[in-house]
Amino acid sequence: MHDLREFIAEVRRIVDRHFLGKTGEYSRWITQDAKSSRDLGCTPYGSANAVNILYTIGQLPDSFEEKEAFAKVLQGFQDPTTGLFANPGNYETHTTAFVAGALYLLGAKPLYRAEVFRKYESKEALFRLLDEIDWAKEPWLGSHIGAGIYASMLLTDTAGDEWEDLYFEWLADNADPATGLWCKGALEGAPRFHYLAATFHYVFNHEHARRALPYPKALLDTCIAAYRNGDCIDFAREFGWPDIDFAYLLARVQRRAGARYDEVQQILREIADGLIAQLLKLDPEADERLNDLNTLFAVVCALAVLQEALPGYIRTSKPLKLVLDVRPFL
Repeated sequence: MHDLREFIAEVRRIVDRHFLGKTGEYSRWITQDAKSSRDLGCTPYGSANAVNILYTIGQLPDSFEEKEAFAKVLQGFQDPTTGLFANPGNYETHTTAFVAGALYLLGAKPLYRAEVFRKYESKEALFRLLDEIDWAKEPWLGSHIGAGIYASMLLTDTAGDEWEDLYFEWLADNADPATGLWCKGALEGAPRFHYLAATFHYVFNHEHARRALPYPKALLDTCIAAYRNGDCIDFAREFGWPDIDFAYLLARVQRRAGARYDEVQQILREIADGLIAQLLKLDPEADERLNDLNTLFAVVCALAVLQEALPGYIRTSKPLKLVLDVRPFL
């Protein structure tokens, strides 16, 4: 068993160091990079990640007043004309889904519908958007559009269940029967892991909507083969978003497939061992990765997945809570 009680206490201290002095205002980073490219002020990915992390470790503010103040900061990032949330370097589908998801954790909503995204309400427009993603060469990055549009439309109350039916119709028609990956006919041109990480985004949308995966057994076989063949990162030497992407994908698809349980448990234990061994060697005050709230959020999400999938293997003072269990998108 891994005892992470002290590490989770360090996570809280890291978040507190990013606090800018007013409820809800957080920076993503607290140190500048060599190119002076980081915004060290209050940003969508500072405040939203603070909410996400505090929710995961069970330490969101308790009072209505604090939650309301936190929500107002996040709502302030929304453009009232377009209804979108934006951040330099990110797709608007990603930022809109990300901030709207954080608001959901606070029991709040965006102030406006995503008016600009209403152009995707029709079947023709939605299918065109999904068709135009670069599935072959940029599947992982493209999933921020393909999965982000789903969460953006739902979390801003811009679309309803009939639109959801269209969305999942396209995904069902375009999953690859042999591998379970998205998108069929476009699985060459990028590293194998990029297709797995992209597929993770569509799987968590299926999980959120309680929709059946098109080919769960094929996808499970693909995940295990990728791990065995070295197509994933070395989970004992690297950490970050690939940990949550692959651990969640493997654990949830195994449940859907109802097969290879013992094998998956062993892989998840190996991932947990590798991730935790790295984390416990780091200086929480100085490590650049831990002090990027976006990466820290990925880490605690991975730990939440692993703790739930491996009962009794990871000890924390409170059970970690995975945001994907209550809302779509990371």
